[in-house]
Amino acid sequence: MKRITILSIALVIGLSPIAAAEEEWGEAMSWLALETTKSGKSRDLISAAIKNDGPMYDELLANGTLESWGIAIPINHSPDDTFNYMLWATMPSWKEVGDLQAGFQKMFSTRSPEDMAAGQKLYKESTVPGSHHDWIIRHHIRRYAESDVQPRYLVMSYWKAKPGKDEQMTAIFTRSVAPVFDRLLEEGTLLGYGITTQELHTDPTWSHVSWTSISDLSAMDAVDEALMTSLNEVDMAAFVSASDWSAHRDQIMMIVH
Repeated sequence: MKRITILSIALVIGLSPIAAAEEEWGEAMSWLALETTKSGKSRDLISAAIKNDGPMYDELLANGTLESWGIAIPINHSPDDTFNYMLWATMPSWKEVGDLQAGFQKMFSTRSPEDMAAGQKLYKESTVPGSHHDWIIRHHIRRYAESDVQPRYLVMSYWKAKPGKDEQMTAIFTRSVAPVFDRLLEEGTLLGYGITTQELHTDPTWSHVSWTSISDLSAMDAVDEALMTSLNEVDMAAFVSASDWSAHRDQIMMIVH
Protein backbone atom coordinates (compact mmCIF):
# COMPACT_ATOMS: atom_id res chain seq x y z
CA MET A 1 0.00 0.00 0.00
CA LYS A 2 1.29 3.45 -0.84
CA ARG A 3 0.02 5.89 1.75
CA ILE A 4 1.85 8.99 2.89
CA THR A 5 -0.26 8.62 6.02
CA ILE A 6 2.02 5.84 7.22
CA LEU A 7 5.34 7.65 7.50
CA SER A 8 6.94 5.16 9.73
CA ILE A 9 10.37 1.92 10.68
CA ALA A 10 11.49 -0.15 11.60
CA LEU A 11 13.46 -0.16 10.74
CA VAL A 12 14.71 -0.44 13.57
CA ILE A 13 14.62 -0.81 15.04
CA GLY A 14 16.79 0.34 17.85
CA LEU A 15 13.97 -0.62 20.18
CA SER A 16 14.32 0.07 23.88
CA PRO A 17 11.65 -1.26 26.21
CA ILE A 18 11.81 1.75 28.55
CA ALA A 19 13.47 5.06 27.72
CA ALA A 20 13.06 8.70 28.58
CA ALA A 21 10.30 10.48 26.71
CA GLU A 22 11.46 11.93 23.41
CA GLU A 23 15.07 11.01 24.23
CA GLU A 24 17.47 11.08 21.30
CA TRP A 25 20.31 8.58 21.58
CA GLY A 26 22.37 9.98 18.75
CA GLU A 27 23.16 8.37 15.45
CA ALA A 28 23.59 4.77 16.50
CA MET A 29 23.47 1.96 13.98
CA SER A 30 21.74 -1.39 13.55
CA TRP A 31 22.82 -4.59 11.83
CA LEU A 32 19.82 -6.42 10.39
CA ALA A 33 20.16 -10.04 9.32
CA LEU A 34 17.37 -10.93 6.87
CA GLU A 35 16.25 -14.38 5.74
CA THR A 36 13.48 -16.10 3.83
CA THR A 37 12.32 -19.16 5.73
CA LYS A 38 10.78 -22.19 4.09
CA SER A 39 7.07 -22.82 4.56
CA GLY A 40 6.35 -23.83 8.13
CA LYS A 41 9.94 -23.34 9.28
CA SER A 42 9.87 -19.83 10.76
CA ARG A 43 9.23 -21.10 14.28
CA ASP A 44 12.19 -23.48 14.02
CA LEU A 45 14.57 -20.67 13.02
CA ILE A 46 13.24 -18.29 15.68
CA SER A 47 13.50 -20.90 18.44
CA ALA A 48 17.02 -21.89 17.40
CA ALA A 49 18.21 -18.26 17.30
CA ILE A 50 16.83 -17.56 20.77
CA LYS A 51 18.20 -20.78 22.27
CA ASN A 52 21.60 -20.94 20.58
CA ASP A 53 22.54 -17.29 19.93
CA GLY A 54 20.34 -15.48 22.46
CA PRO A 55 22.72 -15.89 25.43
CA MET A 56 25.52 -14.24 23.44
CA TYR A 57 23.28 -11.31 22.48
CA ASP A 58 22.05 -10.98 26.08
CA GLU A 59 25.64 -10.89 27.37
CA LEU A 60 26.52 -8.11 24.93
CA LEU A 61 23.35 -6.28 25.94
CA ALA A 62 24.30 -6.53 29.62
CA ASN A 63 27.84 -5.21 29.12
CA GLY A 64 26.70 -2.26 26.99
CA THR A 65 27.97 -3.44 23.61
CA LEU A 66 24.40 -3.63 22.33
CA GLU A 67 21.55 -1.23 22.99
CA SER A 68 18.97 -3.77 21.87
CA TRP A 69 18.44 -6.93 19.89
CA GLY A 70 15.38 -8.80 18.74
CA ILE A 71 13.53 -10.76 16.09
CA ALA A 72 10.56 -9.63 14.00
CA ILE A 73 8.53 -11.08 11.14
CA PRO A 74 6.30 -9.30 8.58
CA ILE A 75 2.55 -9.73 8.87
CA ASN A 76 1.73 -8.17 5.49
CA HIS A 77 3.32 -9.49 2.31
CA SER A 78 3.89 -8.45 -1.31
CA PRO A 79 5.04 -10.40 -4.38
CA ASP A 80 8.49 -8.83 -4.32
CA ASP A 81 9.30 -9.49 -0.65
CA THR A 82 12.96 -10.36 -0.10
CA PHE A 83 12.69 -11.64 3.49
CA ASN A 84 10.20 -12.92 6.07
CA TYR A 85 12.52 -13.01 9.10
CA MET A 86 14.59 -10.19 10.59
CA LEU A 87 17.05 -10.31 13.48
CA TRP A 88 18.40 -6.93 14.53
CA ALA A 89 21.17 -5.74 16.83
CA THR A 90 21.56 -2.03 17.63
CA MET A 91 24.83 -0.54 18.88
CA PRO A 92 26.48 2.88 19.25
CA SER A 93 29.19 2.67 16.57
CA TRP A 94 31.36 0.52 14.34
CA LYS A 95 33.54 -0.34 17.34
CA GLU A 96 30.64 -2.28 18.82
CA VAL A 97 30.03 -3.95 15.47
CA GLY A 98 33.54 -5.35 15.85
CA ASP A 99 32.71 -6.43 19.39
CA LEU A 100 29.60 -8.20 18.09
CA GLN A 101 31.67 -10.09 15.53
CA ALA A 102 34.12 -11.03 18.26
CA GLY A 103 31.16 -12.31 20.26
CA PHE A 104 30.19 -14.60 17.41
CA GLN A 105 33.76 -15.91 17.09
CA LYS A 106 33.91 -16.61 20.81
CA MET A 107 30.53 -18.36 20.74
CA PHE A 108 31.44 -20.57 17.78
CA SER A 109 34.80 -21.48 19.35
CA THR A 110 33.02 -22.98 22.36
CA ARG A 111 30.67 -25.21 20.34
CA SER A 112 31.46 -28.81 19.62
CA PRO A 113 31.69 -30.04 16.03
CA GLU A 114 28.46 -31.94 16.62
CA ASP A 115 26.65 -28.80 17.80
CA MET A 116 27.99 -26.81 14.85
CA ALA A 117 26.84 -29.51 12.41
CA ALA A 118 23.39 -29.66 14.03
CA GLY A 119 23.06 -25.88 13.79
CA GLN A 120 24.03 -25.86 10.13
CA LYS A 121 21.59 -28.66 9.40
CA LEU A 122 18.69 -26.82 11.05
CA TYR A 123 19.61 -23.60 9.24
CA LYS A 124 19.65 -25.31 5.84
CA GLU A 125 16.35 -27.05 6.54
CA SER A 126 14.71 -23.80 7.68
CA THR A 127 15.84 -21.21 5.11
CA VAL A 128 15.67 -20.69 1.36
CA PRO A 129 19.20 -21.08 -0.09
CA GLY A 130 20.78 -17.76 -1.01
CA SER A 131 18.11 -15.65 0.69
CA HIS A 132 20.29 -14.34 3.52
CA HIS A 133 21.35 -10.71 3.27
CA ASP A 134 22.17 -7.87 5.65
CA TRP A 135 21.28 -4.22 6.06
CA ILE A 136 23.52 -1.93 8.09
CA ILE A 137 21.57 1.22 8.88
CA ARG A 138 22.32 4.54 10.58
CA HIS A 139 19.72 6.08 12.89
CA HIS A 140 19.27 9.84 12.44
CA ILE A 141 16.29 10.17 14.77
CA ARG A 142 15.23 7.72 17.51
CA ARG A 143 12.79 8.75 20.17
CA TYR A 144 10.85 6.68 22.67
CA ALA A 145 7.91 7.16 24.99
CA GLU A 146 8.35 6.87 28.73
CA SER A 147 6.31 3.73 29.20
CA ASP A 148 6.40 0.23 30.66
CA VAL A 149 4.33 -1.00 27.70
CA GLN A 150 6.30 -3.28 25.41
CA PRO A 151 6.16 -2.65 21.64
CA ARG A 152 4.43 -5.38 19.67
CA TYR A 153 4.68 -4.02 16.12
CA LEU A 154 7.08 -2.06 13.95
CA VAL A 155 5.45 -0.07 11.16
CA MET A 156 8.08 0.50 8.50
CA SER A 157 7.95 2.81 5.48
CA TYR A 158 10.53 2.59 2.72
CA TRP A 159 11.48 5.69 0.72
CA LYS A 160 13.81 6.29 -2.19
CA ALA A 161 15.19 9.80 -2.43
CA LYS A 162 15.75 11.28 -5.84
CA PRO A 163 19.41 11.83 -6.81
CA GLY A 164 20.93 14.48 -4.58
CA LYS A 165 17.86 14.64 -2.33
CA ASP A 166 18.96 12.37 0.54
CA GLU A 167 19.60 15.13 3.07
CA GLN A 168 16.43 16.91 1.97
CA MET A 169 14.37 13.79 2.74
CA THR A 170 15.79 13.57 6.25
CA ALA A 171 15.18 17.29 6.79
CA ILE A 172 11.56 17.06 5.60
CA PHE A 173 10.84 14.23 8.04
CA THR A 174 12.52 16.12 10.89
CA ARG A 175 10.64 19.34 10.15
CA SER A 176 7.18 18.04 9.24
CA VAL A 177 6.63 14.56 10.69
CA ALA A 178 8.71 14.47 13.87
CA PRO A 179 6.58 17.11 15.69
CA VAL A 180 3.44 15.08 14.97
CA PHE A 181 5.04 11.90 16.24
CA ASP A 182 6.38 13.71 19.32
CA ARG A 183 2.82 14.58 20.25
CA LEU A 184 1.70 10.99 19.70
CA LEU A 185 4.55 9.84 21.97
CA GLU A 186 3.33 12.13 24.72
CA GLU A 187 -0.20 10.84 24.31
CA GLY A 188 0.96 7.22 24.45
CA THR A 189 -0.22 6.35 20.94
CA LEU A 190 3.34 5.66 19.81
CA LEU A 191 6.04 3.91 21.80
CA GLY A 192 8.84 5.04 19.52
CA TYR A 193 9.71 6.41 16.10
CA GLY A 194 12.69 7.25 13.95
CA ILE A 195 14.27 7.57 10.54
CA THR A 196 17.29 5.70 9.18
CA THR A 197 19.48 5.56 6.09
CA GLN A 198 21.83 2.91 4.77
CA GLU A 199 25.25 3.01 6.43
CA LEU A 200 26.50 0.55 3.82
CA HIS A 201 24.68 1.00 0.52
CA THR A 202 23.61 -2.54 -0.34
CA ASP A 203 19.96 -2.18 -1.42
CA PRO A 204 19.23 0.25 -4.28
CA THR A 205 15.45 0.03 -3.79
CA TRP A 206 15.39 2.45 -0.82
CA SER A 207 17.41 5.27 0.71
CA HIS A 208 15.42 5.97 3.90
CA VAL A 209 13.30 3.91 6.25
CA SER A 210 11.03 5.63 8.74
CA TRP A 211 9.50 3.59 11.56
CA THR A 212 7.12 3.68 14.48
CA SER A 213 6.66 1.14 17.26
CA ILE A 214 3.21 0.45 18.68
CA SER A 215 1.61 -2.01 21.08
CA ASP A 216 -1.69 -2.40 19.23
CA LEU A 217 -2.68 -2.03 15.58
CA SER A 218 -5.52 0.31 16.58
CA ALA A 219 -2.83 2.99 16.91
CA MET A 220 -2.61 3.01 13.12
CA ASP A 221 -5.92 4.88 12.90
CA ALA A 222 -4.75 7.58 15.30
CA VAL A 223 -1.43 7.97 13.45
CA ASP A 224 -3.20 8.28 10.09
CA GLU A 225 -5.61 10.87 11.44
CA ALA A 226 -2.85 12.92 13.08
CA LEU A 227 -0.79 13.02 9.90
CA MET A 228 -3.76 13.83 7.67
CA THR A 229 -4.77 16.77 9.88
CA SER A 230 -1.23 18.04 10.47
CA LEU A 231 0.56 17.76 7.13
CA ASN A 232 -0.34 20.53 4.70
CA GLU A 233 -0.03 20.71 0.93
CA VAL A 234 3.46 22.19 1.19
CA ASP A 235 4.62 19.24 3.29
CA MET A 236 3.06 16.74 0.91
CA ALA A 237 4.57 18.46 -2.12
CA ALA A 238 8.00 18.39 -0.46
CA PHE A 239 7.83 14.61 -0.02
CA VAL A 240 6.75 14.14 -3.62
CA SER A 241 9.47 16.42 -4.99
CA ALA A 242 12.26 14.78 -2.97
CA SER A 243 11.33 11.11 -3.40
CA ASP A 244 10.60 8.56 -6.09
CA TRP A 245 6.98 7.93 -5.09
CA SER A 246 6.76 4.76 -7.19
CA ALA A 247 9.37 3.16 -4.90
CA HIS A 248 7.49 3.85 -1.67
CA ARG A 249 6.09 0.88 0.25
CA ASP A 250 4.93 0.03 3.77
CA GLN A 251 5.44 -3.02 5.96
CA ILE A 252 4.19 -4.08 9.38
CA MET A 253 6.53 -6.28 11.41
CA MET A 254 5.44 -8.24 14.48
CA ILE A 255 8.08 -8.45 17.19
CA VAL A 256 8.37 -12.10 18.25
CA HIS A 257 11.33 -11.72 20.63
